[in-house]
Amino acid sequence: MAVAANLSPAPRGSYRIGLPFAGRWTEILNTDSAAYGGSGMGNLGAVVAVPEVWNERPASAEMVLPPLSTVYLSFTRTQ
Repeated sequence: MAVAANLSPAPRGSYRIGLPFAGRWTEILNTDSAAYGGSGMGNLGAVVAVPEVWNERPASAEMVLPPLSTVYLSFTRTQ
């Protein structure tokens, strides 16, 4: 699991986050979801991490971080 928070009132588009594995990371909770009264800004359900080192992590992905929100991601294992 990975968690990213944006505590500022400005959205962050194309925000790169370091992750432990390359592959698909499913967005399991976005506190800016319209279901919670937010704007609905998000990552269309998932982000894909590539094997590019970022902040001492072996993989990274670009994601949208809505303003004043937290996004929870879960790694999707492939067979």
